[in-house]
Formats: sequence, C-alpha cells, structure tokens
Amino acid sequence: MKVVLFSRYPYNPEQPKGGVESVTVVLVKALAQMDDLDVHLVTLEQNKTKISVEQDGDLTIHRLPGPHWPQIPDILFGPGKSRLKNYVLNMEPDVFHSTEVYGLTFGRTPFPHIFTLHGFDHEEVLLKNSVLSKPRSVIWKMIEKYGLSRLKHIICINPYVRKTIQPIVSGHLYDIENPVDKRFFDIKRNEERGRVLCVGWIIKRKNIFASVQAFSELIKQGLNLHLVIAGHIKDREYYKNIIDFIETHNLGSKIEFLKYISRDDLFLQLSKASVLLMPSLQETAPMAIAEAMAAGVPVITSNRCGMPYMIEDGHSGFLINPTDNSDITDKLSLILNDDALRHEMSVKSKQIAFSKFDANIVAAKTAEVYRKTLETQDF
Repeated sequence: MKVVLFSRYPYNPEQPKGGVESVTVVLVKALAQMDDLDVHLVTLEQNKTKISVEQDGDLTIHRLPGPHWPQIPDILFGPGKSRLKNYVLNMEPDVFHSTEVYGLTFGRTPFPHIFTLHGFDHEEVLLKNSVLSKPRSVIWKMIEKYGLSRLKHIICINPYVRKTIQPIVSGHLYDIENPVDKRFFDIKRNEERGRVLCVGWIIKRKNIFASVQAFSELIKQGLNLHLVIAGHIKDREYYKNIIDFIETHNLGSKIEFLKYISRDDLFLQLSKASVLLMPSLQETAPMAIAEAMAAGVPVITSNRCGMPYMIEDGHSGFLINPTDNSDITDKLSLILNDDALRHEMSVKSKQIAFSKFDANIVAAKTAEVYRKTLETQDF
C-alpha cells in the first residue's frame, strides 16, 4: 500500500520543533517499518526554491517549495495549496493522510483522505490577545467547521477532540493517541528531589508565569527547589515580565532557562525531574505530557481542554485550575513532599503511557484505518 502523508518534518529528525513535528517523526518511521506499507512524507517549506526527494531509512521525504502567502488565503486558494494538491495527485497514492491545516481544504480525491486533527487554531489565536485575535479566531473557526464537516475520515487524538467536533462531523471518527519515541520509555530515572520541569514555548498560552509564581510560594515555605524552564522565547514582553518577577523575588539562583533543548538534553532533564508542571490555558494533547509520562515523571497539568484525558488525577499526577495559583502551589507541595506518592505516580504514569502512546501500537492502529478506508471505498 502506497501511503502519502503530508505534515512537517525537520531536516534533523533528532531535533523536531513542536509537537506536530515530534509526532510525525515517530509515526512515519514506525509506519515505514511495516512490510506492507510504502510510506512517503510530503512537506511545504518556505526556504526551498525547488523540489527535493531524500531517503531516511525506509521513508521517502518530498520537500516542496512553500508559498510566501499568509496562511489563511493560501490554504483556501493560494499557490501552496495548488502545488501540494497537484504533487500528491501525481504521486497516485492508495491513501493520503494529512496532519496540517491544508488538509481541511484539500478537496475531493480519487483515493481515501485521512485527516489527523492536532488542535484548534481558533482557540490558540484567541489566547494571543492581539488586536486581530478575535477576527482571526472567527475566520479559523469557519475554516475548521467547513473542512471538518466535509472530511470523510478523521483521527481524533483524544476524547476532547472527538467531543468538540462530533456535532459538525458526518464522516468516520477514529480514536488514536499520538505516539511517543521509544527512547522516552527507556529513560533511566535519576531524580533530583525538588527539581520541577516546565517544557514549552514562553508565551501566555503556556502560562509559564503561573509556574514561576507557584514556585516562588514554595521557596517562601522553605522548600529546597530548582525550577527548569525549557522552551523558545516567543513572546518577549511576557518573558520580560517573568524575569522582572524573578529579580524582584531574588529567585535567580533557583530558576534556570534552557530555551531550546535537543532531544538528548530533554532525555536528561526528564531523568532528573521530580515533576513536570504544565499549567497551560489551552492544549489539545501536548507531547511534553506524553513524553514525561513515558519517562515515569508525575505530571501536574490543567483541568482544561485535552489535558484531563492524558493523566489520571490523583494517580499519575494532578489536575489544577491554571488560573488559581494556590491550587498549583498546593498540588506541587503534595507531590514534592511525598516520596512514596511520587514513586506511585511514576509507575502509574509509565503504565498509562505505554498503553496509549507506544509507537508500534499507534502505527498499527493507523495502518488499520488506512485499510478500512480502502475497504469502505468511502471517499
């Protein structure tokens, strides 16, 4: 079976940027190892001027020149959409699988089109709080509704996605979690007690400031802690506010900013962490949570959107109200002050992660969807 998958793919698979790239690298490599699949990965990249084709083991990667149009008009009627569709049609796959917003407006195909929904752009845009946030959110919501209502086959990465889109979808829905790189499961724990890890871009949506404020309260209580924040600085003003708070409260020696880290660095940070803290305001299925669970790291995360479906509250971690700093502080204190609880949560996290995020299991489920779409001929 010839499978063409459209997504993002880094030039260095060891350094994916963001959750979608991380998922894609793991999934396509697992799919490519299956004997009955011929897997091709297609990308659109603005820095390219001509098409290139390369091999990464059993995987064939096609890198197409990306457009310089704004994303919204391009996915509707721009040169990027036209280039992508013509290229995929000429490849004549048995199955086409897209994970990017271009899939929402791809249109009819003579072969099955499966779309994996990784998130809701209209929600993310709204949280940026810029002058254009509200009108852009409205446009994105219209595009999402239009595209999802016409797609025949949609993979939902957790129950939050299914519940959100079910009222507007008439096609088939398949429940498949995102896969995690096997090496996260192989991490050997060497915990440094009191080490709190935050992973994610430094933007308002990730709510890093709340992590710092909760951490500050625990320092006042006399706990010996160290906070590690790993992620690109995407919002300079927001980052400055965090730094001002750190300086005002003399926390500089207790808080470490790593900015972007390599995969190997992330393995090391997870091996040492007592807990992963992610009080995001909006997330669909953050890879940082799945990867921490695979490594056996307890997770404290928000009771919003898709995050509650990833952990078992009180068993593999805790859910918190991301706008209630006292709630974050209390849950952090519970985990950090109870060695037995952390150990129990570590074991449970790993068990849940393997059942949900093992790459071979996810790839097998995905391949089964491909076969079903061919059998039903519903495209």
